[in-house]
Amino acid sequence: MYTKIVVPVDTSPESMNAASHAVRLADAVDASVHALYVARPPVDTDDDGERSQSRSERAFADVAERAEERGVDIETSILVGDPAASIADFANTHRADLIVMGTHGREGVDRLVNGSVAERVGRLASVPVTTIRLRDGEQSVRSPLDAQRIAREKLAHAGHDDAVIEAPSQQRTAWVVHAADDRGEYNVHINSASGQAKLVQVG
Repeated sequence: MYTKIVVPVDTSPESMNAASHAVRLADAVDASVHALYVARPPVDTDDDGERSQSRSERAFADVAERAEERGVDIETSILVGDPAASIADFANTHRADLIVMGTHGREGVDRLVNGSVAERVGRLASVPVTTIRLRDGEQSVRSPLDAQRIAREKLAHAGHDDAVIEAPSQQRTAWVVHAADDRGEYNVHINSASGQAKLVQVG
């Protein structure tokens, strides 16, 4: 089956949706995840380097948090070069079993996860490529049950296993799940597109 899954990341919802899929799959088959951030050259100026580092740190932090919540081993690498060739070369060289990519990302690495890049990776890589498409306006968290499950995982990861969870409320781009335990009250904000969750103590 799979032992190493490569996932290119940037800071777009499409990329984070693909990262979530990669982590869930790795958890199911006991594989590790290697997250890649690819910067296009040149990145030799201070401003370009700082912006690239900031974006890569945010992207890695997001996927690392998801992996930690599920107990999945994760490594990260920053590459500089043509995105499709860099991703394919890395997967081929490091004997990955699968590449998971989002499509139509618009941030971070100059549209790293747009359709044409994913197609080129598929042609260049010697391993299978799974593309996760998130269409305009599409949500990866579609139901209150999905939102409650994500909120429960986020609360448990923060040590609030016994928190009582209320019914989620749906906003335009997010779900909000209120919860409480003997230590306080919390809101879990869940991005509808990417599934990324943030825990905020409110009382």
